[in-house]
Amino acid sequence: MNAFIPLIYSLFLLGSVSCYLLHAIFDIPIVLAATIPALISSFIPFKNDYKHHPIAAIYTGCFAGMCSVSTVSSAWEFIFIGAIGTVLYVKSINLFEGFGGRLGGIAFTCSALFVLLKGLL
Repeated sequence: MNAFIPLIYSLFLLGSVSCYLLHAIFDIPIVLAATIPALISSFIPFKNDYKHHPIAAIYTGCFAGMCSVSTVSSAWEFIFIGAIGTVLYVKSINLFEGFGGRLGGIAFTCSALFVLLKGLL
């Protein structure tokens, strides 16, 4: 399980950046831009040791990547959002059973914390 947190971080980042770029650069509607990486990720085989978490991390990243184009302006900001999202995801694994709003809640919380911290700094 030593590779679990870096894997979750990289997949969260992949989901958020891919969704953001599909919307910002290719002008794909935001909901469709979130579903494309999420759909593609459902076909990627991961080790059974990780259960559903890699795909769920990509989904959560896609939700976080749905933020406004004016909110995020650099790669460093996505790196920071990914770090916040990964911490929230890993810490909430044992807190909530199932998915009923957890992934969207994590994405909203990490995006809101980012905007708050960006405004304070």
